[in-house]
Amino acid sequence: IECLDQGADTLLITTSFNACRMGRYARVQEQILENLGYTSKFFKVHGKDKGLSGVARVIKRFSNNASWITTIFFFRFGAAKLRVLDRIEREVQRIRTREDQKGRADQVFEEAIDAIDEAMTFKALAGVRRRYLKKLREIPQGKNSNPLRVGLVGELYVLIEPFANMNLERELGKMGVEVSRVRSTYFSEYTRFLRFDVLNQEKQKLSKFTRKYLKRDVGGHALESLGKKITGANEYDGLIHLMPFGCLPEIIAQNIMLKTEEKLPVLTIACDEKLGEAGLITRLEAFVDLLWNRRHEKTLSRH
Repeated sequence: IECLDQGADTLLITTSFNACRMGRYARVQEQILENLGYTSKFFKVHGKDKGLSGVARVIKRFSNNASWITTIFFFRFGAAKLRVLDRIEREVQRIRTREDQKGRADQVFEEAIDAIDEAMTFKALAGVRRRYLKKLREIPQGKNSNPLRVGLVGELYVLIEPFANMNLERELGKMGVEVSRVRSTYFSEYTRFLRFDVLNQEKQKLSKFTRKYLKRDVGGHALESLGKKITGANEYDGLIHLMPFGCLPEIIAQNIMLKTEEKLPVLTIACDEKLGEAGLITRLEAFVDLLWNRRHEKTLSRH
């Protein structure tokens, strides 16, 4: 509704399958908007729209009859912007926990977002990438050379939307924790080299590890969440599992995570209107303390 009030005339929503109720939301949302008097175009992306040909069909549906040359050019340019954004964001995640002046990396990131938005050519975009990576690396850093490393897994939207997760990544950075989201939550993985099977390839790799616990894909991002719990023991000190309240695929993953053999601590956070900043920070602080104690115990056991 906020987008429509600001002038948007086209809405695009993806659907899902199996236990994920997102597959039912599209029609409900469309009906609610009609009842409220909104007359926007409403495009639904289904499972059949996977792959290069499927994405091409979706783009052509709302490209206002633009030529394929124009459509492909702007799609490639948009994908390039996403890759630059992701590269800078990953550097911010690394610097945030090491910087002397807390908040400086986030300031540079906000500037970078504006610069990426304003770039109108590939050359200008490459310049933005170089300039802001250089700015980030010039930020004075302290002695936190071996910070805790926490992986974020869970439902895509609450992982990438700071408003939904109450800037969880930023809060962890203030606590000296380096955050890494699972690969498929970075936008550029959806567009890289126009290979739209990248995410399915990742899911197939993870399914080899999850097959012992989960015989089939239950929808949403449950398979990825469970897979990262199983494969992340040597990569992370702990995992934070984010999900919308009542998300069935993630509830399934949450319960299976408790029974896997890997001794990797997991903090599950359900994001809804009752999630408060004070309560969230308290839980994060307790989890971080647990991870530091666990690392300390591991160090002592080696000597």
